[in-house]
Amino acid sequence: MANTVTKPDADPIISAILTAFVLNLGHYLINGQQRKWLYSLIAILIGCVLCLVPGWIIAILSIIDSYQTAQRLQAGETIGENEYTFPPLFKVVQIIDKTATCSRA
Repeated sequence: MANTVTKPDADPIISAILTAFVLNLGHYLINGQQRKWLYSLIAILIGCVLCLVPGWIIAILSIIDSYQTAQRLQAGETIGENEYTFPPLFKVVQIIDKTATCSRA
């Protein structure tokens, strides 16, 4: 699989906190998923522009995904740089990113 991430030192709590409070950065800094970080952030911003509630919902989905992805990485899994762990976030982001994947969807 091209562009995969293996980070057994990923911390789910730190990933969730950074995703929640610092521009969704848990995906990028802790989980090593730059593309996922970018598209999730774009989806949150679009949701906020359309109406604040969709932006907040997408942000919460992103926090859950960041936490679950860090858990998978900590367990030793190798995942794609643009692979989503939480299917509801995947379904939202795949609208703007056709290369997104989700093994659990």
